[in-house]
Amino acid sequence: MKLSHFLLSTITATTLVACGNLSNITDEGQPSGETTEQAVANLVWPKIDKSLFNHDGSQFGSWPNWDNVRMIERGMNKDQIRNLLGRPHFAEGLYGVREWDYAFNYRENGEHKICQYKILFDKNMNAQSFFWYPNGCNGHSSFDLSGDFLFDFNNDMLTVKGREVVDSVAAQLIKSGAKNVSIDGYTDRLGSDAYNLDLSQRRADRVKARLIEQGVHANFVVTGHGKANQVKACDGESGQALRDCLRPNRRVEIKSSGIVLNQSESSNVAGPKGPTPYYQK
Repeated sequence: MKLSHFLLSTITATTLVACGNLSNITDEGQPSGETTEQAVANLVWPKIDKSLFNHDGSQFGSWPNWDNVRMIERGMNKDQIRNLLGRPHFAEGLYGVREWDYAFNYRENGEHKICQYKILFDKNMNAQSFFWYPNGCNGHSSFDLSGDFLFDFNNDMLTVKGREVVDSVAAQLIKSGAKNVSIDGYTDRLGSDAYNLDLSQRRADRVKARLIEQGVHANFVVTGHGKANQVKACDGESGQALRDCLRPNRRVEIKSSGIVLNQSESSNVAGPKGPTPYYQK
């Protein structure tokens, strides 16, 4: 092979990798940034008129089945998501793509509107984080909080950092006027089923108590799931490497109804009723 051909092939491969995403994404499938606020602000949203879905007409994007949208969850692979939502609507790249974007049409009080929906994948191509644009156009908020900084190991007492994070969530729930709040606790797969179920319930109850202390008045549903719904398997790991790898499974998820006004501590996921008001004026 001629040197010029080799260099051209190398440049082409590098370009394809570089064009694999719009945003800067971590190996864990989260937007990059020194803080959560900065990470969310750093997300890149494609222009609606660049949608490649049904682009021959005057409308861009799709009119989704909202029952399918609300089924999307962490850990799903691309084939599962494609089966529910169809192919992504924009061209994020040809290789190493870990970011899918959709444009969803809907009507509110007879007015035609569009929401953009973004899915970020981890290095194993499993979906890990979800975002709406504009903020709150889905009408529901979701906070996926790492159990590692909420609680010390084998403990159900909130850490100082954990209290700060839960207090931030409480402020957003109050501001959004949340009426119904669900809190779900999860552990990793290490330990017995009974122990993990009890630990996850105690931690979820602790988060609820803190939210109430901070003035959240809502209908709460609090459930400990133990080692159910693992989002990362970590096959082949052992010892401390296994414990570190299983970190995403140790989490507390908070979901609420109400308009989302601020994404500073949240990654929004699809709400069960689809979008509500498009912008907050």
